[in-house]
Amino acid sequence: MAFKPKYTITEKILNNLTMIAVAREVVEQAHLVPKWEASLRRQAKIRNTHSSTAIEGNNLTLEQVEALADGQDVIASVKDKKEVLNYLEALDAVHSLARKGKIKVEDLLNIHKMVSKVVKSR
Repeated sequence: MAFKPKYTITEKILNNLTMIAVAREVVEQAHLVPKWEASLRRQAKIRNTHSSTAIEGNNLTLEQVEALADGQDVIASVKDKKEVLNYLEALDAVHSLARKGKIKVEDLLNIHKMVSKVVKSR
């Protein structure tokens, strides 16, 4: 039995879908200035690290995570700092592996090791 949605494609919906498709094409064809791309990647890595470690109970602020990513020290527990540094290292490894192509089970296990190395429980 085939799914039969209960809606009608109105002129407004069709116009909106067309505008979305055009906007998507503009984004896909846009070329980022390399400096901007590097900055966006760095900010994404820092925000990802902050949010992912915060979910696990890490107390560092976004600013502290950014400082650690820049090689600075922050006033925080050794455990919190180590979690963030491990996570940053793992994200770099994932990026390198992604450029190579296939990621193997061994790669995932190594990434897990990176994230959890020398981190004692709270």
